[in-house]
Amino acid sequence: MLVFHIVAGIFALLSGFSALSVRKGARLHRLSGNIFFVAMLLLTGSAAILAGNDPYVPILTFYFVVTAWAIVLRPEREVSAFDYVAFISVSLLSIRFFVDSMSAPTDFLRGLNYYFGGMAALAALLDLNMIVRGGLAGKHRIARHLWRMCYALIGAFASFIANTSDKWPDFIDANMPLYLLAATLVFWLIRVLFTRWLGKAKRLFAKDPVSSNVLTSLGYGSANK
Repeated sequence: MLVFHIVAGIFALLSGFSALSVRKGARLHRLSGNIFFVAMLLLTGSAAILAGNDPYVPILTFYFVVTAWAIVLRPEREVSAFDYVAFISVSLLSIRFFVDSMSAPTDFLRGLNYYFGGMAALAALLDLNMIVRGGLAGKHRIARHLWRMCYALIGAFASFIANTSDKWPDFIDANMPLYLLAATLVFWLIRVLFTRWLGKAKRLFAKDPVSSNVLTSLGYGSANK
């Protein structure tokens, strides 16, 4: 299972960085995103098994990946039963993290529980906002996909660094790639929400409802011609 987990992690990191690097909405971006999605499902699933009685961080990452994927699989301004289940699940996860923080044996673990609980609470609030509004459209829809996928990638890379930091050269800060990923996330959020890039993004995502065509969802639709 550990070997399986490592292999899934390698595919997740490579495909995740590929999706960030190529033109957004193009065939390679979608193909990389599909591979990243599957690899992250396998990665978080195996991580939950390896975690034993404490699988909540992998489950939270699984939630972010699935909800990021789901928002581009359906037309704009649509809410389904899946969104209600996701909202309830991440709300319960948030409560669990905050409860665990009360009995954490060290300040470091307490801080980690606060962090993950805060992220889960933020996600729950955004889910509730989407449900109340009857779905998302345009830049807010794309931003939801973007930040949740990037959060999952950052989590996967943070896990990689945590297990390999002692093997990095002394002159390299092992956390530097995480800072770069976070900066990339902020850059793309600004570009999506506050620039004219939205027009192009809407043509590539919103005007091509992936749920209407399985081939398109795999990145081989006519919209890519």
